[in-house]
Amino acid sequence: MNARISAMMCLLCVLGSSDLTRAEDPYSQRVADPYAISSGLPTMSSGTLEPYFSVMAGVAIPFSHDATFQDGTAPTVVENVDYQMKHSWGGSAGVWFPTRHKLLGFDLGLELTGYVWYPDVACCQDSYNNDPATNRGTTTEIGGVYVGPNFLIRYPMAISDAYPNGRWHPYVGIGVGAHQMAMKPGGARGQSLFAAITDQRDTTFGFQALGGIKAHLFKYVAAFVEAKYLYAHHRGLSTDRFAQSADGNIGFGPNTLVVNPYSSTIDTILVHAGLSMHFDWKP
Repeated sequence: MNARISAMMCLLCVLGSSDLTRAEDPYSQRVADPYAISSGLPTMSSGTLEPYFSVMAGVAIPFSHDATFQDGTAPTVVENVDYQMKHSWGGSAGVWFPTRHKLLGFDLGLELTGYVWYPDVACCQDSYNNDPATNRGTTTEIGGVYVGPNFLIRYPMAISDAYPNGRWHPYVGIGVGAHQMAMKPGGARGQSLFAAITDQRDTTFGFQALGGIKAHLFKYVAAFVEAKYLYAHHRGLSTDRFAQSADGNIGFGPNTLVVNPYSSTIDTILVHAGLSMHFDWKP
């Protein structure tokens, strides 16, 4: 009898200790979270870093601007060069610094972004890529590239103690980087040349402002949509003003390249959508 009583007392002590441990564990009271890992819920704090990388694609919508040519005795201005809306793609990598209890709930971030777009000028704009005397024109094929850092700020929404620090968030940012335009004459009357003519490239500083919204689809995967405004002023752009370049492969004589330098402001609105991978890292 004494042995049975002793065994029952030991069992009650074990059960009581287990129940007390569960009562002291704040995670045992939490409802199951689809973002949590089965071994426990990692907490987000100001010491947690959130590195990520993204891929994106969308459209670029350039504004029309005047082109000022310096190939004569006096500058010649061609008004409203019609840069075309074309597709765009790129990627970025960065890190967020969650500061949930600082900066009024805002997080700071830093990223490096890069993307390309193709603001071609179609045939045929008089005195820009068409000879008004002979009506001989060409396209001006353009490839734009931007690479630079962005300084970001976001406001996390739907916050929990578990990662991520906010299931979705709006964000804004500014940046400065390298803005390059690669330009070459296209084929006669807008046809593409079979043999590419060497690109003429000009690089300058570009300034960028952006804003977007990002939402986590899963714990480490998020989707986003963002709009960017990109501004740069170039002094070394080029075009074949009177369609004098030729490609020997299509019967226009030997390969020749005729370009006329000009300066112009280039500003573009880009709309990108993409996916990003995020990670929680406590150094």
